Amino acid sequence: MKFTLGLTILFLVIFNSCNILSSTRTYHELSKIYCPDSSKYLLTYRYEQGAWDGGRISLTTILKKTDSLDKINQYSYSSLDYDNIYWQGNDTVIVDEKFTEFISNAKSNLIDTILNGVVIKVKQVDPIDTSFKRKIFFRETSPNDKYDLVIYKYVKPDNGNYFLNISIINKGDSIPKYGNFYVSKYDFDCFTDIRWDITNILDIKVSESCYYAFADYLVKNKVGIKYKVEINDTIKGNIISYMQ
Repeated sequence: MKFTLGLTILFLVIFNSCNILSSTRTYHELSKIYCPDSSKYLLTYRYEQGAWDGGRISLTTILKKTDSLDKINQYSYSSLDYDNIYWQGNDTVIVDEKFTEFISNAKSNLIDTILNGVVIKVKQVDPIDTSFKRKIFFRETSPNDKYDLVIYKYVKPDNGNYFLNISIINKGDSIPKYGNFYVSKYDFDCFTDIRWDITNILDIKVSESCYYAFADYLVKNKVGIKYKVEINDTIKGNIISYMQ
């Protein structure tokens, strides 16, 4: 299922006539974080639509202590859009924008604003620090001996791995910190294979079930390398191909 994020962190889902207690979806509170004077709080929650709903996506809203839960759909932020969200004093919330989204788009998708009387400040904070080590999973030089394809992640012992990076560099050049061709926003991707073909074109194979994780996470200002994509449609049992 593809989740369209839009151009800003804030998506106004205004259901003025919706009562969350009577919704067919199950509301599940995950946490409350109060500001220093306890007059307002960050409420993190999710909706579960069935017994096997994994609840990957959570939402965070800013509420005054006196607000009813009817307001949560007016001031909610998707966890897909931020790495961290926290109070700075009683009237300011800091939103650390999803850094891989920022890197992929080469610009911020989020804006400073005011929500429910609280000042929202957007920051970009690089999550990869010196505690991570770069692990190269695959490296291959193109047949014309001009380019290197490099696939890598940043890992550390306590969490196994982080997002996938794919870079195309001139042979012998240093590897950029983040992928200049592809940066996944989360700890999963949909590649089944990627390598050079004999004509110096990237031959990419992805699974159809989560193809969006390839298409959406391509770096917008990526290097100008030709590539072809084969999508394995597991339901129809056929292959769909296209070239860029």
